[in-house]
Amino acid sequence: MWQAALPVLTGIRVLDLSLQLPGPYATRLLADMGADVHRIEPPGGDPARAFLSLYTEVNVGKKVEEVDLKSDAGLRRVLDLARDCDVLVEGFRPGVLARLGLGYEAVAQTNPGVIYCSISGYGQVGERADKPGHDLTYHADAGTLAQDGPSSSSVPPLPIADLASGLMAATTISAALVGRAGTGAGAHLDVSIADVMASWTFPVALSRAAREVDLFGSTPHYGVFDTADGHRVALGIVHEQHFWERFCDEFDLADERSSTFAERQRDYERLRRRLETLFAGLTAAEVIARTTQVDVPAAIVRRPEDVLDSAPFERRGLIRGSGFRGRYAHPVRFAAISTAASPEGDSSTPGATP
Repeated sequence: MWQAALPVLTGIRVLDLSLQLPGPYATRLLADMGADVHRIEPPGGDPARAFLSLYTEVNVGKKVEEVDLKSDAGLRRVLDLARDCDVLVEGFRPGVLARLGLGYEAVAQTNPGVIYCSISGYGQVGERADKPGHDLTYHADAGTLAQDGPSSSSVPPLPIADLASGLMAATTISAALVGRAGTGAGAHLDVSIADVMASWTFPVALSRAAREVDLFGSTPHYGVFDTADGHRVALGIVHEQHFWERFCDEFDLADERSSTFAERQRDYERLRRRLETLFAGLTAAEVIARTTQVDVPAAIVRRPEDVLDSAPFERRGLIRGSGFRGRYAHPVRFAAISTAASPEGDSSTPGATP
């Protein structure tokens, strides 16, 4: 039986000293999987409370306590919590917690098995370690902001650098916990937001550096198109000849059907204009109905807020509630399989007890 994230981290105690989005998102993922997360915020709370809906979403299921780390009492309180935690997550600039007596070395002295995760813009070491930043500047440094050259000035619609680094932190923390189960050894994890984003550029960076075909930037049938009713649709044909042939059959493009992927790329401008004209004469619903009928990938372009009222996501269990009351569940579905297998080893009914 498929269900929301299983409590696979039950019993794991997480001390979250981070602020804003990357660290809290990482610990939200851990909390979704059963970890007990205790957040420490400065007096007055996390500055991210200015964005209340965002703050509430990433901190659901956590215990929150305001503590002044610069006071003796506050420092003692956090050191007590650090002594007994399995995971500590922090998002300060390198060296800040060490100066307060809460760095990895200090915590590991009394808690040698701690998984201590530091999330920062440019990492704990290196010439940019002390440089300030935010999601947008990490995009710029990592090469993900200007897809078509340095003149691009668009702001990404989502804080992907923050979310990607939070996801990477949660994944690596989980792996470190598995490793600790076998060795008993703790670890200090250095998560650089800029490094994470730079590592995500490989599908484009490597092909461009090698002067190979740019799959995403020069493919006329992989893109977003305006429709007759004011909507936009995304057509997701990359290099697959079978998708292209089905599309041509359905939309009366017989003269284009036999062209190869390389030929279509070389003829990008002409073919792109032809597809734009085609979609401009159809409604979005017509495009989706016809592409669905012939099993070609396409989707209506939705706004993020529209997803809160999306029935398919709600039926999957991702969205709970709707509109401003919407909440996001852990995005991975789990199938709970009984450990009590039948004598024949039949596991065809996950979650069932023989």
